[in-house]
Amino acid sequence: MLTDKLRRLTRYKEILSLLGKYGFGYLIEEVGLSQLLSFKDRIKADFEKENTQEMGVRIRGLLEELGPTFIKLGQLLSIRSDLLPDDVIKELETLQDNVPPVPIDEIKKKLTQELGKPPEETFYSFNEDYVAAASIGQVHEAVLWTGEKVMVKIQRPGIRKNVHTDLEILQDLSRLLEQNYDWAEQYNVTEITKELSDSIRKELDYLEEARNTETIAFQFEDNEKIKVPEIFWDYTTSYILTMEKIDGIKITDVKLKVEDKEKRREIADLLVQSFITQILREGFFHGDPHPGNMLYIEDSAQLAYIDFGQVGRLSGRMRYNTASMMIGLIREDTGMIVKALYRLSDVPSDVDEKKFFDDVDRISKTVSRVPLGEMDLGMTVKDLLSTAQEHRIIVPTELTMLGKTLITVEGIISGIDPELNLIQLARPYAEELVMERYNPINIGKRLFKDAEEISETITKLPGRVDEVLEQAADGELKLKISLSQIDSIFNKIDRISNQVSFSLTLLAFSIVVLGLIIGAAFGTNTLLTSIHALEIGFAVAFLMFLWIIYSILRSGRF
Repeated sequence: MLTDKLRRLTRYKEILSLLGKYGFGYLIEEVGLSQLLSFKDRIKADFEKENTQEMGVRIRGLLEELGPTFIKLGQLLSIRSDLLPDDVIKELETLQDNVPPVPIDEIKKKLTQELGKPPEETFYSFNEDYVAAASIGQVHEAVLWTGEKVMVKIQRPGIRKNVHTDLEILQDLSRLLEQNYDWAEQYNVTEITKELSDSIRKELDYLEEARNTETIAFQFEDNEKIKVPEIFWDYTTSYILTMEKIDGIKITDVKLKVEDKEKRREIADLLVQSFITQILREGFFHGDPHPGNMLYIEDSAQLAYIDFGQVGRLSGRMRYNTASMMIGLIREDTGMIVKALYRLSDVPSDVDEKKFFDDVDRISKTVSRVPLGEMDLGMTVKDLLSTAQEHRIIVPTELTMLGKTLITVEGIISGIDPELNLIQLARPYAEELVMERYNPINIGKRLFKDAEEISETITKLPGRVDEVLEQAADGELKLKISLSQIDSIFNKIDRISNQVSFSLTLLAFSIVVLGLIIGAAFGTNTLLTSIHALEIGFAVAFLMFLWIIYSILRSGRF
């Protein structure tokens, strides 16, 4: 326990020191963590405050130096075009794992620990030279005793504990940001950090990646043109992943390797069809479709997908609304796009609906002004998400991941054949989706499902009403009030206070005047009557009365 705390404190200091080094020292001071820096590091942080280096470059350098957890964080943030500016996104997309390979003795020790036998006994042959070395895992080629060629991914020893420590620190920092910055609270930085942390933790579990791989394989079990590597479960654990080796060329090399133009079009069409199947039909898609994760097998004319550490998931309702947004873009139906975005996102109650509609309409109208062959669907979706962000509409990560996927696929298609376009290739499948959507049988199914949900909600309603009434009776009912509501409440309190003050002042003034009148009426000979106290007292009281009334009226809260 003490060792873990010391490790966490040491890592805290390292992270804060690097924040200062890259010019983000002001964050350290404003969230109240400067006391954890040494005197030398504090001076260094102050010096770096005036660093004018481009923001994106500094952020990329910071994340790379902070190590595996932050590199993964940056890679995940590179899809959040709704949160970060383009120049930062571009730098995050170039994040590299500049790490040395794990010594082969440690690799063999890990394999023996996880699989129960040394690699010499587990595999018919095991290549000690690594194929790839990344921040989390290292890949080696091997051959099973049954003759299958496989790729074995081994997680770096000790990396999981380090990542978990970093993620805990990230959660702490996100809470501090929310406490000190309005923008952090507005964008719910703590929730975003938790979401990203969960994604990184899943990527650390190779059993999760193996299950993802099989799920994608099931989607295409009836499509011989799509290849997904087989998982060998007897040689797979949470730390070891063994899968079929696929020999193919990178999808970006198709233009160089495949001369037949019609063949290239078939490959591009297969790429679009496979992603529409993953995204809009199955709701489970490759979340990191960079060219290195997509191969073309020339001998069998197959498209192969590998590396399913990151995946996107869309529920049935999200698939329906995502399809509505896509169809709305193709049809230039602004109302359909806005409704779909509202149903997909977290929309603040004070959003300017007319302004948002006008902004979306502007994006929608660009579709008709751009020649069909030049239309960029991925960038259009990105513009929509950025517009939503400007209106403080929080879109789900799955939607931003979808936008990034579309941009990547469009880039690959353009590389295969510059004359091809995603919308051109996707239009037949979109029309097919429309036909399916308005099929009477499917409409009936949706109505039945909606009726079930409404019925369930109505059934739960009496219980929830009872729960609220019990909380109110016990004094445990909590109310959530927005800032605008608080301001309104304070205005009302001020009005009531001013009205009470006015009444009390008027009463006091009346008593003073009444007392003076009574004294004068009885002819009491006092010092006050000899110096015309009645007139003077009345004048002073009247002036005070006018001054109080003026102050109240001036405040505008009466």
